[in-house]
Parts: sequence; structure tokens; C-alpha cells
Amino acid sequence: MLKSERLKTILQVVKTQKFVTVDELAQALKVSDMTIRRDLNELHKASKILRVHGGAQLLSDQTRTEKSYEQKREIHSKEKYEVAKRACNLIHENDSIYVGPGTTLELLVANLKVKHLRIVTNSLPVFEAAKNNMNDYDLIMVGGSYRRISGAFVGALANNELKTMSFSVGFVGVNGIKDYSLTTANLEEGQTEGIGLNHSQIKFVAADYTKLDHSDFHQFYDLRNVDGLITNRGIEPELEKHYSQFTTIYK
Repeated sequence: MLKSERLKTILQVVKTQKFVTVDELAQALKVSDMTIRRDLNELHKASKILRVHGGAQLLSDQTRTEKSYEQKREIHSKEKYEVAKRACNLIHENDSIYVGPGTTLELLVANLKVKHLRIVTNSLPVFEAAKNNMNDYDLIMVGGSYRRISGAFVGALANNELKTMSFSVGFVGVNGIKDYSLTTANLEEGQTEGIGLNHSQIKFVAADYTKLDHSDFHQFYDLRNVDGLITNRGIEPELEKHYSQFTTIYK
């Protein structure tokens, strides 16, 4: 079967089934898993399907729109919890940490067990999660222009405040990671996160494996300048090998 025919068949299967796995396509088309993954990546780049872990799904209008933090809490919650628990192990007593916006990072601060920390964030949901932690942390909320959809404070006020601070460790979330590009939906939000990382001695990005090999509107940081990518144990070996070129993988 020619490549063009194969791509056309894959599109038809995705439209019919809404979701299909790599294994199902490989068996149906009698080609290797690697070939299917390349085809799916090509169709994803062309905005014809949505590439997800283990396969592909139909690209609807909803997937093109930025989801609110309330909606994101319901998506891949098990994977996010696993990433958050792994990230907790990278924080030590008396650290000063920057925590950016993101539902995975809400889980991170909610599950911290160390007793003494300073937590600085520009995310209202992260601040609330840290406030509700049983430990009495030193919390600093960075102000600025409020983005209701993400719960983050951004813009000049937030950026200027963060530029006066320094952190032991910084954590950010992403909407997608494509090669060495950390991406998010909003330029101003990405700029603020970038400043938080720049003022952190150790820099981490927390992203479950569904965020890998995907991109969003704005590239706000370079994975090669991050000390580690915290993700799931279930990451595909090929993806782990690929992203290990750019930083250390924690899983």
C-alpha cells in the first residue's frame, strides 16, 4: 500500500472509530508500529488528527480550544498524580520553590510532605492547594493580570515581582513538549513561567506522557536548559530515548 493510501485509510479509521491504537492500525495495515507512529505524527502535524499516547483520536473543535483548569483536572488525573508524587521527592527541607500554573502542580503542592518550605506561585489554584496542605508553609502569591481560564497571574506586575526573587527549585507545567520546545497556550503566561525558571537554581518541567510529542501556540522555554523532565513510568521507550537527548528524565 502506498503511503498516501495508508494515510487516507488511517484518517478514515479515526473518523469512524473516534480513537484507534497504534497496534490496531499496524495489524490492519500490515506494517510496523514505527511506520504507524510516523504516519500519526505526520497527520498530527497537519492538524488532521490528535496524537495521544498509544494512538490517535478525532480532532474536534473542542481539542483546538484551551481548556480551563477545572476541565483539565478531569483529564489524565491518574497520570498527573503519578508525576506529582515523583516531583515531591525532588523537594527538600527549607527549599524556596517557584511553582507555575497547572493541574499537575496543584497536585504537587497538595501532596508535599516536607515540613518547612517557601512556596512562590503566580497560580491561584496552586496557592489554594498549598494553603490547604496540612503543613504551615511560607506562601507568597505573585500578583498581576488574572487569566481566568488558567487561574494564573501574568504580565508586567507578575514578571517584575519574580525578577526580584531567587529559588532553590522551579517547577512548570506545559500544554505540550515538541522536541526541545516547551509550549503553552498563552504568550504572557509562558513569559512569566520562563522568568520563574530563569530565577531557579534547579529547573524542572512536570508533564505526563500525553503531553510529549505535542505542541501548543507559544514556545516559552527550551528543554535543553531544564535540569529534568518529570513524567510517568509508562512513557514509551522511543519517547524516553528521544527526550533524554535534551534533559534528564525522572519517572
